[in-house]
Amino acid sequence: MGRSKRLIDELISKKANGDKFQENIIKIKLVLKGVFPDSITENTIDTEEMIEKIFQAAKQFNIELTN
Repeated sequence: MGRSKRLIDELISKKANGDKFQENIIKIKLVLKGVFPDSITENTIDTEEMIEKIFQAAKQFNIELTN
């Protein structure tokens, strides 16, 4: 548990570079891809489907995530 949250936080951090407006835009884009960053917490059960969606989004954003 918690891997999805860590990956989402890493993706947003790397893509937005601290810009709060960009963070919100990225969250909206993630929602459109089926990833709901505001509803995923450290206690959310990680599923392979969710992990894959996050990695797919990162790839589309040209962001490399750590495992």
